[in-house]
Amino acid sequence: MAMVAATLILSLTMMLVLCTHPAMGFAPPNSFATQQTHHHVFQSASILKSSNDNSGDEARRLKEKADQYRNEAEQLRLSLGLKRIEELKDDIVQFMTTEEFGSTEQEQKKFTELKARVEELVRSSVGNEEAEAMLAGLSSFSSNNNNIMPVQSSPSSDVNVALTEEEMKSAIALLGSLPIPVKDTLAKTAGYPDYDSIINLEEFVNNLYINKDASTEKLRRLYFQAFAKNIPGGTDIVVKDSNEEYEIEGLSKAIQQQIDERMQNSTRAMELFPRVVQEADEAILPREIDANVVFQLLDRTTFMAVEKPMQVEGGYIIRGENKRKTATQLLEVIDEKLAKESPQWQDSFQISFVEIYADSSEQLFEDALLITPNKFAPMANKLFAGVVTAISLFSSFVYCIDTFSENEAVMQRLKEASEQATSGIVGAYDLTWFNELLVPMLVTLGLAQGLHEAGHLVMSWSKGIKMTPPTILPSQALPYLSFQNRIKTSPKDYTDLYDFAFAGPVTGLTVSFIALLFGLQLTTEVDQSVAQLLPSLPVGFITQSTLGGTIVDLLLGGGDGILINQDPSTQIPLHPVAIGGFLGMIIHAFDLVPVGSTDGGRMSQAVLGRVWHLTFSSLVFTILFLSSLFNDGFNLLLGFLFIYSFTQRDMEIPCRNEIDRVDTGRAVAAFVSWVLAALILCPL
Repeated sequence: MAMVAATLILSLTMMLVLCTHPAMGFAPPNSFATQQTHHHVFQSASILKSSNDNSGDEARRLKEKADQYRNEAEQLRLSLGLKRIEELKDDIVQFMTTEEFGSTEQEQKKFTELKARVEELVRSSVGNEEAEAMLAGLSSFSSNNNNIMPVQSSPSSDVNVALTEEEMKSAIALLGSLPIPVKDTLAKTAGYPDYDSIINLEEFVNNLYINKDASTEKLRRLYFQAFAKNIPGGTDIVVKDSNEEYEIEGLSKAIQQQIDERMQNSTRAMELFPRVVQEADEAILPREIDANVVFQLLDRTTFMAVEKPMQVEGGYIIRGENKRKTATQLLEVIDEKLAKESPQWQDSFQISFVEIYADSSEQLFEDALLITPNKFAPMANKLFAGVVTAISLFSSFVYCIDTFSENEAVMQRLKEASEQATSGIVGAYDLTWFNELLVPMLVTLGLAQGLHEAGHLVMSWSKGIKMTPPTILPSQALPYLSFQNRIKTSPKDYTDLYDFAFAGPVTGLTVSFIALLFGLQLTTEVDQSVAQLLPSLPVGFITQSTLGGTIVDLLLGGGDGILINQDPSTQIPLHPVAIGGFLGMIIHAFDLVPVGSTDGGRMSQAVLGRVWHLTFSSLVFTILFLSSLFNDGFNLLLGFLFIYSFTQRDMEIPCRNEIDRVDTGRAVAAFVSWVLAALILCPL
């Protein structure tokens, strides 16, 4: 820095010489000496002309007066210039006497100011060509000078760089797509320790623009340092001589590993999304031109993209930072721009603001815009879903009839009715008594499940969510396992997803719980003739539910454990409504289990987010699996896990806004519902 400051002193000395002795340097076009020469020439010509024409005397006197005024003005301008030079020289001398000058940001700014004053003084004192020649000869003004280093602790952003908003956005997007060694190289060029230390990307771009004339040799050296630092195995790449010839084998391995990591990261970005998104039909996927429609609308006031749209399985992602207060505001602004600039775009595609796995190992996930089709077709074949539903309905009907199988009186009467029907005697048998017992059980199950589906339907209608008709999933230990609905269009946010998921099972569980209490009361009030024909459940099945078994024992056995401590095969006669309520309570509790895309899983995703829901869901699945291994007799959990693994293991399709979580009240309600489901499904 001392040498640089000395060059400023030298430049001022040259200015003094130029201004006081023009003949020795680049004389100003209107200098005092030049004006004196022009004056003498004009005087000689005027004398010759006056001998022939005395009428020019008046004009000559006016010209001489004008020359006098011009000379006086030039002398005054020269005096002021000399004064400015002396003042600037004193400031530079004072700056040079500062201890360790150039080591702080403040002194760096002072130096830049002095340099600008010298340049302005030179340009105002000589012609443009002379000024350019003079400044080019001074090392302090050379574009390739490397002695003036930016302050690394806080690169200056005070220089007004003429970059348009579009140029700034494109530059930031390009930076995000560069390899890490290149990013670190550019960071060091602009005075930063490395790329990760950059806080303000716009300031970084400005500093890059300021240092755009950095030497090629410097860039090569910085790049090699960054390359060896960032790439795994890069420390094995050595410089063999002054020509910087790299060890080819080590370089190839490092580059290949970097490429493999990049490919892995591009795939990992979509690991959190279901197969229906990743394996969508290519005919409906957005193209690069569709993704660029969105990219062109982004700016520093909406979403600061750090890379151009990157193609992934199921669409495109754009990494960056939200410049709006909330994700909802960001999506509203983008939707408004799309509606204005490209009205037909939203007929086929949508933008979601989501969390994806991050490329950097320092953070688990990052925010990104996800561009996908605006409708997701279910992967299951409609015919197959219809067949499964029909089988499940039939097995449910058989299951309910089977609850009478341990009642000898019922079996005997049914056998007699069957024999009479076989004999061909018309009107000899009557099954009204059996229907009066069977229908209440079917109605109880159907009512609870119907209100469950009605809850989903009402919420989907109010939230603008489209869903598929339900597919009934079969079960070996229950009448059926669940009614599965697939969401075809994205909910607006996690709140809408939560409300849709919560309304169904909670409604069904409430109806089943009321039916259980009411049915147990009816069990104690039926007359003896009806009591002999009641269906029954074995003790071993009733004790599969802590809450359900406790309620049955409390209302029928007084709560002393008389019923539930009997042999597991002992049959407990119950009113059909009570059995329907007990079975319905278990079925709807399974819907609340927070795994995959069950209703409980949707609630978990809305409360925890996609990343942490995956972790929580895996933990719950592991606990259920281990519990099923130590559960003898009726294994409800193992049957649930088996069907779940084929039908509901994926997470839900993306919401439009997956950044904002649900409120505290909904989170508490979700936690309470999960605890309730655990009490219902955990054995006594």
